[in-house]
Formats: sequence, structure tokens, C-alpha cells
Amino acid sequence: MMIYLIGTLPSMLTLGMNPFINAQGYSTAGMCSVLIGAIMNLVLDPIFIFLFRLGIQGAAIATVISQCVSAIFVYWFLKNRSELKVRLLKKEEWIVCKRYAQNIVSLGSSSFIMQLTNSLVSICCNNVLSITGGDIYISVMTIISSVRQLVETPIHAINDGSSPVLSYNYGARRAERIRKAIKVISILVFGYTAIVWSTIILIPHILIQIFSSDPVLIRNTVPALNQYFAAFIFMDLQYIGQNVFKSLNKKKQAIFFSILRKVIIVVPLTYIMPLYLHMGTDGVFLAEPVSNVIGGTLCFVTMLVMVMPELRRMENENVIK
Repeated sequence: MMIYLIGTLPSMLTLGMNPFINAQGYSTAGMCSVLIGAIMNLVLDPIFIFLFRLGIQGAAIATVISQCVSAIFVYWFLKNRSELKVRLLKKEEWIVCKRYAQNIVSLGSSSFIMQLTNSLVSICCNNVLSITGGDIYISVMTIISSVRQLVETPIHAINDGSSPVLSYNYGARRAERIRKAIKVISILVFGYTAIVWSTIILIPHILIQIFSSDPVLIRNTVPALNQYFAAFIFMDLQYIGQNVFKSLNKKKQAIFFSILRKVIIVVPLTYIMPLYLHMGTDGVFLAEPVSNVIGGTLCFVTMLVMVMPELRRMENENVIK
């Protein structure tokens, strides 16, 4: 871990500055910055692990080197190839940039809180699982979290890709395009989730075996995975609603629903259902679908109630003009 942490700065530089490439229209270069690190990691891992016989330390070294190369590529591109070149701020620019920084941080707070609460929920789940199921169920939760990260990545990509479209048209007062974008996002997200959800329910072994070949672990993970993802499609409502709130500069709503689903609903249920309703490990895994239904529905309905009337007013204003 100490080796791996050395790569924190280059990793943050790559993730943080990559949107500057995409925002200027160089989406291929932005994708390459990620692929360079991923491919290099795949190549260096067996070299350091097996050839140099460094084991898991070798894997950490390979990761750090890959992160550094990605960061160098991103900096080089922004310094030499992009329309807007990266440079250090001048002292007189600090005050002006402070205002922009505040807006950026406030808009990003919902995503930050969502990731933070995910970590909080993981801590709570592992704590309860250690009491009700033992170490084997902590391993089960680790696999479930890995599967979730795998299947959620395309949803994050769709939301991130749609955010500039929503924001631009909101600023341009183009209500019809915003409404159309929301429909397209919903179709893409629900369509993808339906396929993935069917895979999880019908053939969960395939996804689990990506992360473990232990038959005992697989046997315990299958029912837990089905329980955890039982209402996963309702999670789409949360993602869509929260993405719209964030893109339309409705920061308070985006932050509130991040906290609502995880902190107010999931965390208490993670303790109540297993320990007080005597549901054991099942209660831990079922807390997630319950929160998806409640939190996702509330988020999406609130988005429709708030945003759709505003879009109608926007259209009426354009007609009058």
C-alpha cells in the first residue's frame, strides 16, 4: 500500500486534467490517456510480479509507473496540442479563479458525497457482516462491490457524457433539447441496466468467477448477489435524477439525494435489518434494494416535479420573445 500511495498524485492529475482534454473536443486523446495507463499496467504486471519475483509489491510498482506515464501524457497534450494550453496561474489571477473554483467544488460536491457515502456504507456493511457472517461474508461483499463497480462504470460514462449537453442547453434556454436529452439518457441507462440485471439474475456465476474461483465463496456469493441487485433498476432513477440536478446547477438537491439514500436510508437499515429484525447476512444485502426503491423513486419524482415545470416556463418565455 505504501508503494501504491506514491501514485496518488499522478493518478489525481490524470483523472483531474483529463476532462480539460475532453471539454476541448479531443475525446480520442482523452480516451488514450486512460488506455495508455491501463495497457502499460497489463504489460508491466507480469514482468514485475513473475519475472522480477516481486509479488504484490511488483503489482504496486507497475501501477505507479503506469499512472505516472498517463499523467505525463495528459500534461504533454495540454501543454503542446490542445487549444487552451495548461500553465501556472499568475498571482493577479488568483482572486478571479477563486470564484470559479468555488463553483466547481460546489457542483462536484454531490459526486464527492456519493463516493464518500459509498465508502461509509462499505464500512458499515463489513462491520455487520463480521458479526453476523464472519470473514467469508466480508469476502462476499468485496466481490459484490467489485461486480457493482464493473456494471456501474458504463452508467457513469453515460451520465458524464450527457452532463455537458444538459448544461449547455440549460444555459442556452433550449428546453426542448433538455427534455430530449433526459429521454435519451433514460433509454440508454435503462436499456443497459436491463441487460446487465438479467445477466446478474440468470447467470451470476459468470460475473463472480471473474473475481474468484473458490467454490465455497461462489456458493455463498450467488444468493447474496441476487439479493443485493434485486432492485438495481431503481438505482437508475437515482443516477438520472442526480445527474440532471447537477447538470442544471441544482446543487442542493443533488447533495441532498446523495445523503438521503446512503446515510439516511442504507446505513440505518444495514444495522436494523440484520441485528434487530434478525435477518442475519440477508438483511445487509437486502438493505441496498430497499434503499434503491425508496431513494431512487424520490430522487426521480422530485426531479420531474421541479425540472419539467421549469422547462415549460422556459419554452413559454421563448415563444413570447
